[in-house]
Amino acid sequence: MIAVIGDIIKSKSILDRQKTQQELQSVLQQINQRHQASLASRFTITLGDEFQGLFKDSNGLLHILDEISFALRPIRLRFGIGVGTLTTDLDPTTSIGADGPVYWKAREAIDYVHKNNDYGRANIHLGVQEPDDTVNLINQILKLTALQVSGWRDSQTEVYKIILEEEIMDPEEINHQRIAEKLDILPSSLTRRFESSGIKRYMSACREVELALERINKRYA
Repeated sequence: MIAVIGDIIKSKSILDRQKTQQELQSVLQQINQRHQASLASRFTITLGDEFQGLFKDSNGLLHILDEISFALRPIRLRFGIGVGTLTTDLDPTTSIGADGPVYWKAREAIDYVHKNNDYGRANIHLGVQEPDDTVNLINQILKLTALQVSGWRDSQTEVYKIILEEEIMDPEEINHQRIAEKLDILPSSLTRRFESSGIKRYMSACREVELALERINKRYA
């Protein structure tokens, strides 16, 4: 099993916290509906600005977390990912009350981000019930990809938002012409945005992380 715990960074400094919590609730409802086949237990708000969910496998996991993050921008989120066993009964409708090493490791991971967030750029970390060298490698890649995204300009971010909306997970499946039309820009301008942002390399790195994560997850199937 793969658990995810997320929360809002510096939530107490947000002026309208109620509105933000309502937006978070709305986004999670959409994610639960759109990706119910991927979720073993739906994303559930456990505290005012904290939420958690359980994935069956890692396929599309980072893509889904990006969907949540980019939908709530400029609000910033952090995530802890845990891989391990579940010791309580599985409830597909809510993750409240779920427990076990899979959630303990997700909690340790998000606490790590909170304490060691590299000047606010690294917002995601992985914890595994029985870690090996692969876990450290994955975490280093997650730091690098988070740093890459933090440097995207608005024009580059809007390209990636369309990729998320169209649920494109393989960079080879990107239709440049369609995205250029949606943005009302020339294909040559779109090409420059791809080249300067490294969006396709980012997507490839995320996919490799998901594949490595699934190999770990299978130990606890």
